[in-house]
Amino acid sequence: MRNFTATLLVRGLVCLAAGILSLPLSAEEGGSDKPSTSSLFRDPEDGQFDVSAWLASRYGFLPTPVIITGPTLGAGGGVNLLFLHDRLTGEKAPDGRHIPPNLSGIAAIATENGSKAAGAYHLGFWNQDRLRTTTFLGRPDVNLDFYPDVLGDEFRVRMNLEGWGFYQEVKARLGESNFFAGANYTYLTLTSSPVDNNAPDEINALLERGYQVGGLGATLEYDSRDTIFTPTRGAYGKLVAETHADWLGSDYDFMSYRGKLFEFLPVAKAFDLGLRVEAQSVGSDAPYFLYPSIEMRGIANKRYQGQHVFVAETELNWDVYERWHLIGFVGSGKAYGESKLKETVNFDDASWRSSKGLGFRYEIARKFGLQVGIDVAWGPEETAYYITVGSAWNAFY
Repeated sequence: MRNFTATLLVRGLVCLAAGILSLPLSAEEGGSDKPSTSSLFRDPEDGQFDVSAWLASRYGFLPTPVIITGPTLGAGGGVNLLFLHDRLTGEKAPDGRHIPPNLSGIAAIATENGSKAAGAYHLGFWNQDRLRTTTFLGRPDVNLDFYPDVLGDEFRVRMNLEGWGFYQEVKARLGESNFFAGANYTYLTLTSSPVDNNAPDEINALLERGYQVGGLGATLEYDSRDTIFTPTRGAYGKLVAETHADWLGSDYDFMSYRGKLFEFLPVAKAFDLGLRVEAQSVGSDAPYFLYPSIEMRGIANKRYQGQHVFVAETELNWDVYERWHLIGFVGSGKAYGESKLKETVNFDDASWRSSKGLGFRYEIARKFGLQVGIDVAWGPEETAYYITVGSAWNAFY
């Protein structure tokens, strides 16, 4: 898990289930016709280590570890107690599509910078995957660094955000297409307080207060990926427009917008290319922690904030030998517009913030198209490493 802002925390813990199923510890058996122990972890086609059969034969409780890396919160971990209502292979829709199983769970994490969070979630797939729901209730207590400017001098301010968050999304498939349309509601009640920082008093006075934010959003989503885990074919896109107002339980009135497009395509026999474009924007009345930031490997979340953010990234996956892959990635982004913490800057004057990196992957579950590995990224200020399960690009919020 990465992107630990207050709002992403509400959405991020929900998608632990889909992102870390490759790290099982134990689960209940799904029936009497069980594969032998030796075949559970060996692929019959190539004889390599593979957990596809293990995952496909399980349902019930599935405790999984959570490993956190990256510069945003520092190293840490936790546990996700997942409950699979059905087997992962599940039933099929009339057109042959696999219907994901309903998932429920409880997760908790802690990191070296003093951050803690816990939450409960449910992912529902109804009426042969024609209706999807996401429900989350959680308690963040996270320490995040922000970088306000005062008379041209930049300060690092560590703020603690503690409170409660609720998220509910409902979306329906449009006909037999790959499009989904729906709505979501987000509610946050947080207390913001400084943590051992030497920022000027006017900065602490601006940020130290209670926040109550409620938002109602409309979503349009498209998904033709060959797998949700490590896609190599197809596309994913999502558009979200949200309004925040007092009648929704918010102390702040503003609009927010975000859009993303991922494209996955083969470029040669052993090479697959991924392309990513994302943009976010918020109204100037938004709380400071909801201003978007450049989100890429090698850059801490909230390091570069603005009223508007644009990011472009590409990733090349090279199938080197059998199940082993090498990864190369590079990307750049801009944060610009008005800000409560910085001077206003337009797009042309904003600096490009870039990162690049290398990594490796092992295809641990061929049947589900799931690769796991480690990435090392070089950003503008620091080098960071990430344990990556599935795709490094977040398609869940």
